[in-house]
Amino acid sequence: MAPLSTLTTPPDEFIYLAHEVGFEFVGLRVIPVTPHEPQYDLSPGSKLHRKVTQALADTGLQVKDAEFILLNGTDQRTEWMTAFERAASLGARTLTVAVGITDIAQTAEIVAEMVEAGKEYGITPAIEPISYQGVNNLDQAKQLAATGSLILPDTLHLHRGGMSPQQLAEVTSHIPLIQICGAEAQRPATREGLVEESRGARLAPDEGANDVVGFVRALPREIPASVESPNDSFVNEHGARAWLEKLFRAGQAVIEAAEAADTANP
Repeated sequence: MAPLSTLTTPPDEFIYLAHEVGFEFVGLRVIPVTPHEPQYDLSPGSKLHRKVTQALADTGLQVKDAEFILLNGTDQRTEWMTAFERAASLGARTLTVAVGITDIAQTAEIVAEMVEAGKEYGITPAIEPISYQGVNNLDQAKQLAATGSLILPDTLHLHRGGMSPQQLAEVTSHIPLIQICGAEAQRPATREGLVEESRGARLAPDEGANDVVGFVRALPREIPASVESPNDSFVNEHGARAWLEKLFRAGQAVIEAAEAADTANP
């Protein structure tokens, strides 16, 4: 379960809820991404950090990934070092990185610095191609992987970017996990619409027009799937627990469908 699916749920409550619903691991947002979202202090030693650490111990859940940095071309070293420290203190092994700049050579230099800095914490940057950002496809992410970074695919952005399961299969060796969700058939007409969809209007993984089963099938079974599917209208009407329960069932359905398809067409 990825934190964006219910970002208004404090991270310690999020961990307990994810465990109760049935998820096997979580991701955590260790630094705020926008000024408009809840501002959770996960610095080591903080009250919330202690609560989160206790929640992880109580549930036995692991934090596989932490998020995230949006590279904007400025000096963000202090920001990413803070993220590395917090991620490592909670047991994460990757830090999601989105790229707002369009110069791949400049981006590669920055990511190479991040890769080197992350070694001290045992954290590897994972580049997420986002359909409305500077790095928006798997080819660009693969170029950056030459720095030692990883690739974090998201089925919404793969679909909106016109990428296929076959293209995803070609970068398998760089992928630590895949984020899954469904998407409406109609692509938003503007960048603003894409942002709004991504942050608050996704569908459950077994709904919509994108080939989530195909993307899951493209990867080896040992690569875990994280459900990242925020839907503000559903949560406002039915609550976070009902949404996470729906997402768990949907995620299981997608994985079972992928396994069934593998059996039928090995």
